[in-house]
Amino acid sequence: MAQEIDDMTLTFRRVAAALILPAVLATAACGKQAEPTPGATTAAGATSSAAATTSDTASSTAQPYQDKAALIAGLKSGATSATTAHVSMDMTAAGEKISMQGDTKIDATNPAMQVSMDMGSQMKLDMLLVDKKIYLKGMPGLPAGKWAVVDSSSDIGKQMESSLAQADPTKMYDQFEKAVTDVKPIGEDSVDGDKAYKYELTLDTKAMGASLAGSSGVKVPDTITYLAWVDDANHLRKVTFDIMGSKATMTMSKYGEPVDITAPPASQTVKAPM
Repeated sequence: MAQEIDDMTLTFRRVAAALILPAVLATAACGKQAEPTPGATTAAGATSSAAATTSDTASSTAQPYQDKAALIAGLKSGATSATTAHVSMDMTAAGEKISMQGDTKIDATNPAMQVSMDMGSQMKLDMLLVDKKIYLKGMPGLPAGKWAVVDSSSDIGKQMESSLAQADPTKMYDQFEKAVTDVKPIGEDSVDGDKAYKYELTLDTKAMGASLAGSSGVKVPDTITYLAWVDDANHLRKVTFDIMGSKATMTMSKYGEPVDITAPPASQTVKAPM
């Protein structure tokens, strides 16, 4: 029995690690209003403080944005209508293909998310974050069809909660605020038939935090490059990156459309053995 529990714990840790990689690379810490950079200006000539706090000012700044302050201000103005979103991700890492589909309810105090994740040869998982509880279905060793309730106060629970919550696309904006060192507008493009503007972003990995290196033991480069697409509503619609052999594409859509994310009934849950 002890060995079985150890094996289950190891599996949970692998799941958490698999979630952490795309989360660290593609998203950020909890979305709070960023502190302005003194003296920084937007493309319209307004200070970054005004642009970051006044959505009307940001919305009136025409794309393509020419600098970091203007881009962040525009994204945050679009976040006011981003109460929900659909997120899709395809990633190749360490020879494995990982795909994810999910919906998120964007709420700073009580976010909710439902995600289906195909981890290739490792496993297929369904995950829920509801009322600050984490539920997993598809874990090896669990009864078929049952949801494992992960203790959110445990180390693994904290990792998973942070990783799942970060699939909220608006939380990427604070990461950009911290880590983007250069913004290059590339030109007009489209995502799923909608007009969008494409940007090349250079990010400082140290500013993104040490969690990636700490969790994987791999030294990451000093900077990485994202390609990001932003639509006319200032919604982030697509992000791609290629780093150290890991390639990922995330798309965000259906902003503001209704989602139904509910916890499974108690009869369908078991306590995670950890």
